[in-house]
Amino acid sequence: MSAELSAEIKRFAKDAGFDLAGITPFRPLKEAEGRLKRWTAKGYHGGMRYLENFDSRWERLRAKIPDAGSMIVLGVNYFSETGRPERIKSSLRGKIAKYARGRDYHEVIREKLKGLEKFLKGKDSRAQCFVCVDTEPLFERAYAEEAGFGFCGKHTNLLTKRFGPWVFLAEVITNLDLYPDPAGPAGSCGRCRKCLDACPTKALTAPYQMDARRCIAYLTIEHKGVIPEELRPLIKDRVFGCDECLKACPFSKFAKETSWPEFESQKGSGPFLDLRSLFEIKSNRAYERKFRGTPLVRASRKMMLRNAAIALGNFGSAETVPTLRQALEREDALVKIHVAWALNQIKARNKRPAGPE
Repeated sequence: MSAELSAEIKRFAKDAGFDLAGITPFRPLKEAEGRLKRWTAKGYHGGMRYLENFDSRWERLRAKIPDAGSMIVLGVNYFSETGRPERIKSSLRGKIAKYARGRDYHEVIREKLKGLEKFLKGKDSRAQCFVCVDTEPLFERAYAEEAGFGFCGKHTNLLTKRFGPWVFLAEVITNLDLYPDPAGPAGSCGRCRKCLDACPTKALTAPYQMDARRCIAYLTIEHKGVIPEELRPLIKDRVFGCDECLKACPFSKFAKETSWPEFESQKGSGPFLDLRSLFEIKSNRAYERKFRGTPLVRASRKMMLRNAAIALGNFGSAETVPTLRQALEREDALVKIHVAWALNQIKARNKRPAGPE
């Protein structure tokens, strides 16, 4: 087990731009696995059925490098307040979560990991590596805790003292015998419940427990069907994700501007979308072309029009009615359901009580 190589790897990772780097054994995490199974048994994962197949997915991952024993855990601070001035009327704009305002982190981080993989193979010709960026059956937050990055907060996100909750995680699984980092001191949210109180839809049903079926991030990005009518007013103008629990967290005082320019707003969609322009995109191909390289392609065009209709229903004025009426005639049934709701909301908002006879 090489402590010297482990230290060299972490130095290389930080020189490559990673804000956090640590090493932990690559092994099953039974406690985290048990939490996942209890969570899915309650149905809190909604339509994310792949989370029910953790055991088989984990075995397929282990088979990629059967002799893997180490994992390099990496963190990237993505917080950014740098952006272009917005000239979209508040009644016509939809809000984008911070993580999705720049380039797609999967692509950006995976490209950086290629350099780390090359470095490892240069150190040992027998080295095998498998890079992971949020798409493999790994308990990333739990491994990050083991690597000494921080601890999991009541909002179920990782909390770090260097960057608060605004951190992307990635991993490199390898057969190199690396020296693990000690886990950091156990952290705690104490009696704080600001994240639970701030959640617009009360998706945080208890400390450390989130019901995805009520979470705005899940509803606007992962959920492919109809959004429950009682939740639509609570979504307000959010069309892709939600930051409310993170913004409310006291650990956000540690936020600092990212050193990764790819995650600044001007490199992607920015903090807001012009919702009327979104309805002018007439095909899936055009939608994918417009938002290529950004996280927004995670949701399909019809899902985004669904989300946009809800935002217009909550804040749209009479000037958006023609756009919505056209969508009611032309769009998919999923979109029409939410457009009809939006038109009714705008109509009710603009209704004036009758004056004296």
